[in-house]
Amino acid sequence: MPGLNGGGGPTNFVKPLYVRLSVPERGFGPELDAIVQFHLERGEEMRTGCLRARADHRVWIIFCFRDSKNAKDFAARFGGEPFVPAADDLSFS
Repeated sequence: MPGLNGGGGPTNFVKPLYVRLSVPERGFGPELDAIVQFHLERGEEMRTGCLRARADHRVWIIFCFRDSKNAKDFAARFGGEPFVPAADDLSFS
């Protein structure tokens, strides 16, 4: 479906893979630049979601990937972990 400006519509992810990172108390700082650069270098659209764990009050940022190798490399590089969300957990933008 075309977008309002005539461009393509939203990207469809057939079998998305998710990696979650715990958000540090003061944010990611310069590490955020490395996260963005990772996505650019791998040709991955940066799609994120957010989730707050009720038990420990932590906030997680969830990254969505198309390519399983990219998801695994991202998790290893940034200390993330694979994540399988419940159907109503996330809304990606």
